[in-house]
Amino acid sequence: MYFADLHVHTNVSDCSMPAENILKKAKKSGITHIAFTDHDTTQCAFEHQRLAAEFGIQAIPAVEMSAYDYEGKRKVHILGYGYKTTEHIEAIGSETLRKRHENCLRQIHILNNIGYQVPVEEVQKMAGDCIYKQHILDYLLKTGQSKSLFGDIYRNIFKNGGPCDFDITYPNAAEVVEAIKKDGGKAVLAHPGQQKNFDIIPLLVQSGLDGIEWNHPSNKDEDKKKVEAYAREYGLFLTGGSDFHGQYENGGAGLGEYPAHGESICLFVNN
Repeated sequence: MYFADLHVHTNVSDCSMPAENILKKAKKSGITHIAFTDHDTTQCAFEHQRLAAEFGIQAIPAVEMSAYDYEGKRKVHILGYGYKTTEHIEAIGSETLRKRHENCLRQIHILNNIGYQVPVEEVQKMAGDCIYKQHILDYLLKTGQSKSLFGDIYRNIFKNGGPCDFDITYPNAAEVVEAIKKDGGKAVLAHPGQQKNFDIIPLLVQSGLDGIEWNHPSNKDEDKKKVEAYAREYGLFLTGGSDFHGQYENGGAGLGEYPAHGESICLFVNN
């Protein structure tokens, strides 16, 4: 039996749950294979692989890298699976994390200036190495300064041109694919239906792209058909996953709700 969720985050990045609690849920759900795809870091990846084995679940080292298509002017996320080393991935990912952390410190400074009380050291305790906006929003909720995680503060301050609605620069998508390949991994384009970046696939194939995420909450039926067509044309395999973030995703999918395509079992051969 192959029941896989190959797009799962933990509290190493921007999920509200640690890997152990997720694995308990996965075991109850009958998941047989899993990939923890924390953003821009391989921290704990091999530790999580060993932990999954204790639950009788087969895991694979994984990561979700943030990138950008500078010609098409849109974000691109690349999933990396089964890497043997981490040098090239970390060289790119660590810089993204540094920028993201500094970005969130700037957002905290703005919030404090407009009347909220957000001590950096308290948010840092919730976040670990890198602060995400979800940690800031969660702190505001837990301290009674907000009524919901993704309510008015999220919509009016962090989105829609609000004072904290700004982003960082990201690495070139092709370079991210190349880094994953240099570390012995398989590179997969994540949720193209979400970022509408299908036409970057031929370019990424030249850099070594191996697959496309087929099943995902943001991939509609017409998106899946496009994914299948590109996969046939370029000889790419299909994957899938829930993009699980626990409570840190607005209307997010449940663990195992978007199972990986059967073709993705190839990732677990010799791993």
